[in-house]
Amino acid sequence: MSARLNGQDLPLGPPRRRTLLALLLIRLGRVVPTELLVEELWGDGAPRHAVATLQSYVSHLRRSLHTKAGTGQISVLRHRTPGYVLDLDPEQVDAWRFERLVTDGRRLLEQRDPRTAHARLTEALGLWHGSPYAEFDNHPPLSDECTRLEQIRLTAVESRAEARLALGAAEEVAADLDGEARRHPTRERLVGHLMTALSRLGRQAEALEVYERTRSHLVEEFGVDTAAELRGVRSAILRPEPGASAPSKQVSPRPLESTGASHSPLVMNEKGDDAVQNSEGFEGSWDAGAAVTPREHGTAVATDDANGTDDWGAAVGREGITGTEGITGTDARPEARPDVPQGARADAVGAQTGAAQWRPVPGPAAAPEAGESPESASGWTAAPSPFTGRSQELDRLTTAAVSTVVGHGHVAGVLGPPGVGKTRLLLELAARLESMDAPEKGSRLEVVWSHCFPGEGVPAYWLWTQILRRLSATRPDAFRDATEPFGALLAPLMPERSAARTGGPKWAADWCKARFLAHDAVCEVLLALAGQHPLVLFLEDLQWADTASLDLLRLLSIRCQGHPLSIVLTARKFEAESDATLRRMVSDVLRGPRTETLELCGLSLQAVGALVEAHAGSGVAPKVVEVLHRRSGGNPYLVMQLLSLVGDARNLRRPDAVDALLAHIPTGVREALHQRLAALPEPVLRVLRLCAVIGAEVGTGLLHRTATSAEPVVAGLESAIRAGLLGEDPHHPGRLHFAHALVQETLVDELPREDRHHLHARVANALCARGRGQVGDEEIERVAHHSWHAKSALPAAEVLPRLLLAAEHAEQSMAYEQVEIWLRRAVHLVGFLPPDDSDTVRLEQKLHIQLGHVLATTRGYGHPEAETALTRGRALNTATDAAEDPSVLWALCAAHLVTGRYDASRQLSGLLRDISRRTWEPVAALGAAYGEGTVLHVRGMLPQALAELERGVGMADRFANEGHSLAGTFQHDPRVSCRSYNTFTHWLLGHRQTAGARRRELLSLTEYESRPSDRSFALYVDGVVAAWEGDTRTALASSDEGARVAGEHGLLYWKAMLGVVKGWGLAHAGNHEDGLALIHTSLAELGQSRTYIRHPLHLGLLGQAQHHGGRIEEARTTFRKLLAAVEQRRESVYLHPALPATSLLHELLGHGADKALCGPGPRTGRARPRPMSVTDPCSAS
Repeated sequence: MSARLNGQDLPLGPPRRRTLLALLLIRLGRVVPTELLVEELWGDGAPRHAVATLQSYVSHLRRSLHTKAGTGQISVLRHRTPGYVLDLDPEQVDAWRFERLVTDGRRLLEQRDPRTAHARLTEALGLWHGSPYAEFDNHPPLSDECTRLEQIRLTAVESRAEARLALGAAEEVAADLDGEARRHPTRERLVGHLMTALSRLGRQAEALEVYERTRSHLVEEFGVDTAAELRGVRSAILRPEPGASAPSKQVSPRPLESTGASHSPLVMNEKGDDAVQNSEGFEGSWDAGAAVTPREHGTAVATDDANGTDDWGAAVGREGITGTEGITGTDARPEARPDVPQGARADAVGAQTGAAQWRPVPGPAAAPEAGESPESASGWTAAPSPFTGRSQELDRLTTAAVSTVVGHGHVAGVLGPPGVGKTRLLLELAARLESMDAPEKGSRLEVVWSHCFPGEGVPAYWLWTQILRRLSATRPDAFRDATEPFGALLAPLMPERSAARTGGPKWAADWCKARFLAHDAVCEVLLALAGQHPLVLFLEDLQWADTASLDLLRLLSIRCQGHPLSIVLTARKFEAESDATLRRMVSDVLRGPRTETLELCGLSLQAVGALVEAHAGSGVAPKVVEVLHRRSGGNPYLVMQLLSLVGDARNLRRPDAVDALLAHIPTGVREALHQRLAALPEPVLRVLRLCAVIGAEVGTGLLHRTATSAEPVVAGLESAIRAGLLGEDPHHPGRLHFAHALVQETLVDELPREDRHHLHARVANALCARGRGQVGDEEIERVAHHSWHAKSALPAAEVLPRLLLAAEHAEQSMAYEQVEIWLRRAVHLVGFLPPDDSDTVRLEQKLHIQLGHVLATTRGYGHPEAETALTRGRALNTATDAAEDPSVLWALCAAHLVTGRYDASRQLSGLLRDISRRTWEPVAALGAAYGEGTVLHVRGMLPQALAELERGVGMADRFANEGHSLAGTFQHDPRVSCRSYNTFTHWLLGHRQTAGARRRELLSLTEYESRPSDRSFALYVDGVVAAWEGDTRTALASSDEGARVAGEHGLLYWKAMLGVVKGWGLAHAGNHEDGLALIHTSLAELGQSRTYIRHPLHLGLLGQAQHHGGRIEEARTTFRKLLAAVEQRRESVYLHPALPATSLLHELLGHGADKALCGPGPRTGRARPRPMSVTDPCSAS
C-alpha cells in the first residue's frame, strides 16, 4: 500500500500506522468506530492506553497525508462520532477505480459493446500491480478484502477474455488464460474461455487436455465433476460438424451479445436475427421450434438474481439458483439436452454451410449493485461440499417420486430455514432420479425445476412460465400438440405466445372464471405430457410465489392424484407460517392422501464433522468441530461461512483454530441476519436484543424481571420462536436458547455501545434483586459478567465487590484463568475510584498482590507480568504504611529463583529469615528455608542444601498438622515444594532409598484433593528422577498425567515443564520425531516466561534424547549450550557425576570439557561454591 502526492510517495510510517490507514481505506467514506479500530489493530493485546495510541496514529497520518496541503485545508482523515472516517474522493483510490472499471466493462458486455468493454477491462487490469493489502495478512478484515479483490480480478480476466473472443482475438485469450487456468482450476468459466480460444485456433487437442486437467483436479480435490456449462463447451469441441472447430482466422465471428455470465439460457436460433424479443427479455420464437435450455436446474431464467437476494445475503445468492443453500456449488445440476451445450447459442454466421458458432444468449441481468463485487453476480462458484446428514430424507423423497412412474402422483414439501440444505437435497434427488434406468421406453422420469423470486418486476405465474418453457424446449412437438386446444388461455403464462399470435379467443368477461380456465388448461397440458413421459416438478422458494401461482399449484396438487406427475416444493418454514395466505395454501397442498412434509433442521455433530473432514482432511480436533456445530446450529451454509474465517480449511488443524472460529462473525452471515432481522417489528427486536444480552440461554423469569413496558416479552418471544431465531428447551421449562450462537452475537454486536451497557446493567440488577442476600454459586459469575459489561452504566464502587466475589468463587473451583480475568478487570476499575482515598490505595495493593499470585500459578513465577504485579503491590507499602508482607517477599524470592537470579533471591530469603526470627511467622520461616535450600542445591553445595530442605520439610509438616492454612500464600503446598528439591538432593547424594521414599510421599500427598499445581509438581519430580534412572515407562506415565492435569487447569508453566520430560520419554520409547519436537516446543514456551530454573537439567534431557535418536552433532551442540548455561548462572549441580547427562557430555565433548568451569569465580557477598566436574566433584556425599 502506498500513497502518492504529485508523483511522490508519502511517508505512512510503521506497520501499525499503515494498518490503521488500510482499515479506514477499505471503508472509504464510512465512519469506523474507535472501539472496532482498537480491536482490529491489536486484538486481545491492546495496550493500556489504546485509544490514546490510536489518536497518536491518526495525528501522524494526518500530517503525512497533508504534507503539501495548504494551511487551513480540511483533513481527509476526520473524527466523526463514534470514530474516524477517511473522506477521500473514490477516484483517488486505485482499488475503487479498479472495481468501477470492472463493473463498467461487464455492463458494456451486457449492452453488446465488446470493444469498449475490452478497453475498460484492460484499463482495470492495468491498475493491478500485485495482491492488495498483502502486507496486512494478520488482520482479518484486510486479508478478506485482499481475497475479495483477487476474485474481482479473476472476474475481470474472464470478462476481458469474453470480449476478446467476441472481437476474434483468440490468440490473446489463449496466451493470457493458460497460466490463470493452471493457478485457478476451479474457475470453470475461465477454463471454458481458454478451451474456446484454443478450439478456434485449431488446437482442439490442447483444449480437451485443459478440460481433462480441470476435471481431474475437481474430482481429486472435491469429489465432483465439472459443471454442465463446461461439459457443454467440451461437447461443442467434440461435435463432428463442418467448421465447428475451425481456427478463428478462417471465420469472422460476430460480436458477442452476452452478459458475461456463462449461466445464460441457451437458444438454438434457426432464424438468425429475426427472432422475437419477448416481454421477458428472451430471444426466440416458440412456434419456430426454438430450443430453450435452462440456465440452472431446468429453469429458463436469465437473471443473475437481479430481482433480489436470498435472506442469507448477496454473497449467498438465491438458494435455488446458486445452490449455496445446503453447502453446494453450481456444479451439481442436471443437464438439459446432451446435443446442445449449456451457455451457448448457434449464430447465423455460417448458417448456409451448416457451421455454427456457439455463444451465450443475453438475458435481463442487472448490473451488480453498489458494493457488490462483480464476482457475486457471475454465478461461478467453488466446487460443492459432500452430501451428508440427509440420507433418510433423500430415501423418503426418492421412494415417493419413483411411484410417479406407475401413476401414483405424489406431493412432498421440504421446509426449513435458509441455508439448511433444501436445494441441495433436491439436487441429490434429481441426480438420483435421472440416473435410474427406466423399466420401459417412455417411463424415464423427467425432472423440471422452477424457482420463485422476490422483489418487484416478477410477472404473475412466473413459477409456471418456467415449467412450460422448459417443457417446450425438451418436448417441442408434444408440447405444441398439448397446448394447441387451449389457445389464448395460456397467454398469461406464456406472453411470447400472445406476442407471436394476434388471433385466438379473447378473455371471458368473468375474470375469475377465465383464471380458473387458464389454471385448468395448464393442468391439462402438464397431465397430458406426464401421460406420455412421467414428470417430477421441483418448485423452489414458495415463500416468494404470487397468489395466482399458488392457486394453480393447489389445483394441480389435486388433479395429479392418479397420474404420473409428482411435485416436490420447498419453502422457508418461518415465511410459510407467518403469511396467512401462504400458510393456508401450503396446508391445502400438503393435506392430501399422497402427500408428505419434511422439516429440515441443522445437521448433527457427526454430519458437520464429515463436512469438515471433506474440506480440511482428517486430523481436525473434536473441539473445533464442536465449536463449528454450536455456532452454526448445524446449518450447512453457516458452517461453510465459518470455515471461511480460517481461509484455507486445512488451517483448522492449527492450535488456534478455535480462537479463529470464535473471533468474528462472517460478513455473509452478518448481512444475511441483518436482512432477516429487518423483517421483524421493532418491539420484537427490542426483546431479542435483551435476550441476546442475557446470554445464549435465556430464562423467561429473568427476562420478565428485566424487561420494560417497551419490550413486550410474550408477543416478542412468540414472534422470535416462529421466526426460528429462538427455540424452547424441552428439558428445562422456562428456558430458551438461540437457534445458533451467530444470531445472538450479531444482535449484541450491532447494539450501540451505550445501549448495550444499559441492558447489561439492567440484567445485573435484576439478578441481584432476585438473589438479594442469597445469590447462588451458579449466578455469582453471571452477576459479575453483566456488571463488568455494563461499563459506565454502573458505578465502579458497585461493580468491584461483584468482581471480587466472582474471583474468589473461581479460585475455589480452581478456575485460575477465570480468576485472572476477574482480577484484571478489578484492577482496571480501581482507576475509577477516588485516587486520594486510603481505602482505594489498600484495595489497589491487595489486587496487585492477588493478581501476581494467580499469574505465578498459571504462568510461573518467572513470568514478567507476575513479577511486575507483585512488585507494584510491594511498592505500595509506603502509601499504606504497611510492613513487609512475607507472602509477597516469598513470591518475589521465587520469581528471582526461577529466572536464575540466585544472588537476588538469597537477599530476599535473608529478609524472610530476619522476619521469621522476630515473629516466627510460618510463611517467612518456610520461605527462607526453601529459598536458601534451593540456591544451595543449584550451586552444588548439596550437604548444606539438604540441611535447609530437611528443615523446610519438617516445618511444612508441623504447620500442616497445626492447622496453618498456607494455600493462599504459596503457589504450592510447602510440603510439596520442600520435598521436591529434597528428593533431587537425596538422589544426587546417592541416598536412593530416601529419594524413593520422598517420591512416594509426593505422589501420596497430591493424589486426592490437592491443587492441580501441586499434583503437576509432584509428577514432574517423579518423572525427572525416573528419567535419571532410565525408567522410560514411569517417566512417560508421570509426565503424561501431569501435562494433562496442567493443561486442563491452564497451568502453562507446568505443562511446558512436564513437556520436556514427556518428550524425553517419547524419544526413548522410539518416537524420536515427536519427542524432540515436544522438548523444543516446551523449552521455547519456558523461555518466553523467563523460566531458567532447571534449564541445564532440561538441556541434559534434550541432549540424551538427541543422542538416543542418532543425532550426535545436535546432541554435541546441546551439551555446549548446557555448559554455557551452567557457567552463566553458576549452576554447577547440573554437572554432577551422578547425572546420566554428565557422562554423556563427557563422552561427546571430552573429559576436559567442563574443567574451565571449576576455577574460582569473582567474589560476591557470599562464598561462591566451587563448581563440580565429572572427574572431580566439588561436593561430597
